[in-house]
Amino acid sequence: MPKSPLKSRASHAPRPSVRGVPFEVVTSRRRRLHVPHRSRHVPASEWRDYPRPVPDAWHGFARDKGFRIHGRIRDRYHVALECDACGGLTAHKSYTLRTAQPRCGACAEADLADAARAAGLTFLRRVGRDHHYGLYRAACGHVVKRQFEFVERVAARKTDLRCETSLRSRERDEAARQGWDRIGRDPNGNPNYRIYRHSCGHVQRVARVNMSWGQVKCAGCGGAWNARESYIYLLRIEIPGTAFHVLKLGFSRTPVKRFRHQLGLPRGARVELVRVLPMATGHDACAKKSATHASLRRRHPDAVVPLEVYAGILTVRSEVYEAWAFDLIMAHLDRIEAAHPPT
Repeated sequence: MPKSPLKSRASHAPRPSVRGVPFEVVTSRRRRLHVPHRSRHVPASEWRDYPRPVPDAWHGFARDKGFRIHGRIRDRYHVALECDACGGLTAHKSYTLRTAQPRCGACAEADLADAARAAGLTFLRRVGRDHHYGLYRAACGHVVKRQFEFVERVAARKTDLRCETSLRSRERDEAARQGWDRIGRDPNGNPNYRIYRHSCGHVQRVARVNMSWGQVKCAGCGGAWNARESYIYLLRIEIPGTAFHVLKLGFSRTPVKRFRHQLGLPRGARVELVRVLPMATGHDACAKKSATHASLRRRHPDAVVPLEVYAGILTVRSEVYEAWAFDLIMAHLDRIEAAHPPT
């Protein structure tokens, strides 16, 4: 009998994508049996051995396609095929065996597990009638439901996966640190906003990133970020391989966020947080910082870097000084610290 042009799974042909014909797993037998999803309506008790001989020609079809016939099953139309590559059992119609390339359900399940591991997940099982979805255990320990195609894209580093349970917990912690309670998602459907309740009882819609950094004002009681502790900071900014070397003096409730996310620096920039002065409120920090800038501009105008020097490098438009002005600025900060010692 001539060989089928279809290659055996036992050959070195690449594995197919995890997408395609899904399988149910019957576990009531001595060995697990993978059943095509289109036969999910058949009770597990029906997948019993069918005591009839297997035609010799069928054995040849199976060998050519990478399988061995384990036996007939359910009725005269079905066979249980044992995969040469993994040894798993899959139920198929004899018609499929004769006319097409059967697919091994155990190999398909292994493909799902491989894709999950590459994505940092553990594959648990398929999801009932949602045959495009599976249940996975994330690295945080929570179980997530995701599409198989989505997991493939995560494994290929084309997108990221996040656990909704862990995200909610993180958002609750962020809100609690600022005196708020996370209530739920934005009713308008904006993924960047959440609904929060302030300690005064007022409920408000707030951008999640603002809540995480504490930059939020309660519309009910007027509690604002500029009434909370803040900081005057001094940054040293350099771009290796260039002559760009400047100082940035400013104030922020979150100085690290300021230079990491808000200055628009190129990726290769080197930034050093030289000094941080805690102030009782954002209002105090802003006032002392502004007075320092005024003094430097009035007494040392040559220390101020012209805007055109850093335009396109920094997103700010002022408060940038020459590197040689370091001692001048530090002296101003010394006087501020002496007048406002830490409590």
